Amino acid sequence: MKTELNITLIARGCAITGDMVVDHGISFFGLLDGGIISTQGLLHVGEGGLVKGSAQGEHVRIDGRVDGDVHARGSLEINGQVSGDIFYSGTIRLGPRASLNGTLKRVARMLTIEVDSTPDEGPIGGPRLDDVKGQERAESNVTELSRAKA
Repeated sequence: MKTELNITLIARGCAITGDMVVDHGISFFGLLDGGIISTQGLLHVGEGGLVKGSAQGEHVRIDGRVDGDVHARGSLEINGQVSGDIFYSGTIRLGPRASLNGTLKRVARMLTIEVDSTPDEGPIGGPRLDDVKGQERAESNVTELSRAKA
């Protein structure tokens, strides 16, 4: 069985307004005026990266800055700045340059991903994340949208 590695890279100098949802890993070095959700893989906010909203993912590493809440279902590593509450259910590691302005809360795994959307549908008209949390690999319409364009 071949494992496919999908990572999205948002480079320095890129500015995005709005929420981002990916079903794979992401390394973010730009400016995001909105929240970011990675349903699987690593959500990395790199040095110089700024997220003005919440950051939610399976494995989260913050080397840049997040002005909003951080939710990590698996591991969490902070070497940058977080101004907001931190919710984690796995392991947490604070580096020597970590700067936190908020509370640190350990929560149950199923309570760490939250999506602000209408009650019947999730982001981009797809299923809500809390409807697919229990599945081994949640199917995402994010991939389906990109396949439809091809």
